[in-house]
Amino acid sequence: MQSLIDLTKIRESLALDPALLLLMQHWLGIFAAQAQPIKMQVLSRRQLVSVMNTQHASTDPAFEAFPVEVYEMLLNYLDQEHRQHQCLETAVGKLHIFPLQQSIAHKNAILLIQHEGLANEAIALIEQCLQMFHYYARLIIENERDGLTGLLNRKTFDQCVSKILLNDYKPEYRFPLHHYLVIFDIDFFKRINDNYGHLIGDEVLILLSRLMQETFRDGDLLFRFGGEEFVGVFSCAEPQDIVNLLERFREALAEYSFPQVGHVTISIGCSQMALNVLPNTVLERADEALYYAKEHGRNQICYYETLIEQGLLKDSVITGEIELF
Repeated sequence: MQSLIDLTKIRESLALDPALLLLMQHWLGIFAAQAQPIKMQVLSRRQLVSVMNTQHASTDPAFEAFPVEVYEMLLNYLDQEHRQHQCLETAVGKLHIFPLQQSIAHKNAILLIQHEGLANEAIALIEQCLQMFHYYARLIIENERDGLTGLLNRKTFDQCVSKILLNDYKPEYRFPLHHYLVIFDIDFFKRINDNYGHLIGDEVLILLSRLMQETFRDGDLLFRFGGEEFVGVFSCAEPQDIVNLLERFREALAEYSFPQVGHVTISIGCSQMALNVLPNTVLERADEALYYAKEHGRNQICYYETLIEQGLLKDSVITGEIELF
């Protein structure tokens, strides 16, 4: 019961999926044989595809790796229109799959439980718990999401960014990541509203947000700050990764044809994050890079640190420290 109470204390959507796993682990311990531990994780379609394509698992040590044929079986399950609990016999043993109606980070996801002797009572408990989780998660999401696009809203920004920076210094993460804050601004969006009306303008915002979600990765945080301005927070293993990621999105958008409006371009400003730099300071730096991009041709990506190195911008933003305790 205490684990259920702890779940209802959560007010941040990004903490719900881990809390669900803790709740399940505690409750299923009642049914599982002590000699066999229960392994479980939340997996999305995009995570499964990514692992199959790159042939390596996440940098998160909690990620359980499987043979490729197991991932193929899981993807086949996600392709089913009406999904319900299934038990698959695999090379690694029995895998119990439960559909997640509402996973926070992933819209198309499963709860995967690896256990040989899961009783019918345990399966019924899991299904009831997932139904409760769905309703509670929906309440949290409605408070944190932008009503038009479904992306995270402005008020969740500071907390999310601070937690990302602090988590990167946890010793259990084997590979340190580079974190970047990125501002996206649609070029000449006012013309779209003036020429086609605000309803068409809203449609552009909705379709753009969907393209962002399709192009970027699970775990990338996407915010709508208002109007035509979006913010993303990205974690990359190598600095070149952010360049490739943003350029792929810019090119995908330039090729996309919006109904009635046609092609739309975007200007992007990026700045690297650090533990000793306040989130709002990084935001200001990314905004300076965005302004430079708009003043020098639009439809391009500008990196604050690169502009400073080239003498095209002056570093006038005062840095501060994040208070940890």
